[in-house]
Amino acid sequence: MLLDIRDSFISIFEDYGWYILLFGVVLAYVYHNVLKSYISNFQKYRDDQEYVAKYHKDPDLFVARQVAQQQSAMKLQEKYRKDAEEYQKRLEQKEAKKKEELMKKFNGDGGQKLGSGSQENSSFKPEYNPLMGSGSGSNYRPPRRSACSRGGCG
Repeated sequence: MLLDIRDSFISIFEDYGWYILLFGVVLAYVYHNVLKSYISNFQKYRDDQEYVAKYHKDPDLFVARQVAQQQSAMKLQEKYRKDAEEYQKRLEQKEAKKKEELMKKFNGDGGQKLGSGSQENSSFKPEYNPLMGSGSGSNYRPPRRSACSRGGCG
């Protein structure tokens, strides 16, 4: 008996296997692209109806939920306000520190005159003067340009 069932099952798959496979693929496609959205909409509708029925029966529960939502919103708003105040304080401290550093840099004199700065803070060699031309560096000079350089003058 078990062998007859197995043989008939194998016989059906041998004869109609491709049709069964094609039917399965079409069914999966239809479920994924069409039925899934209908099912999710139906579930959302059912949940909404349960929600309305639940709060229609017990309005105090609805009021309690609204109060809890408002308290939660107020708590989040308070946290946001505190964070904003802390951020503002940090910005003010950073600005004060920057002003203090500028005052240290200028030593309260309002700045420095040219040539009065210390030479050890200089980023280049003390004997280097860019206006004096090249010293021991490269001696590159570009070639002269003339109209006859290509051999057309003579």
